[in-house]
Amino acid sequence: MTLVVEQGHIVFRVWDDAEGLSETTQPFTSLDQLFQLCLEAGDPLLVDRVIIQGADAEGNPRKLTLVFQSITISEGKS
Repeated sequence: MTLVVEQGHIVFRVWDDAEGLSETTQPFTSLDQLFQLCLEAGDPLLVDRVIIQGADAEGNPRKLTLVFQSITISEGKS
């Protein structure tokens, strides 16, 4: 089965002591660009979701959403 990526976006969560938790997005148009955006992400950006839109070999639309969870455990706390 051949799949063609048409577009997508990464949803980052950002924590700010003054503003709290918010989200920001970065669009991409290829899997190479998605990979590069993930490699470049650093504090305070955390990847929350990756949404990939495209089409299968018959031209039917397809959408894949990858959801990530992250937690921080501080030293001395369990």
